[in-house]
Amino acid sequence: MLLAAVLFVAGVLIGWSYTMLVMIATSILIMVGALILFAFGPGLDLLHVLIVLGYLTAHQAGYLLGAYCSGHYEDKRNGPSPLP
Repeated sequence: MLLAAVLFVAGVLIGWSYTMLVMIATSILIMVGALILFAFGPGLDLLHVLIVLGYLTAHQAGYLLGAYCSGHYEDKRNGPSPLP
């Protein structure tokens, strides 16, 4: 659960600053790394595949939130100033 939270925060930071290509690269890195770790460790079964999918979901949800907030901030920043 802690790793999913860290991946979510990393996804927010990536979404805030980078493009979708960086997100695709980090998702592939997470997937390959976790699958190799589980394949050589306890064994690869349905539970471990679902855990990897949960990690990817947390990471990509963080990216979507970061990209949304970044775009929302840019729209406000380029608009009229609220100060007189």
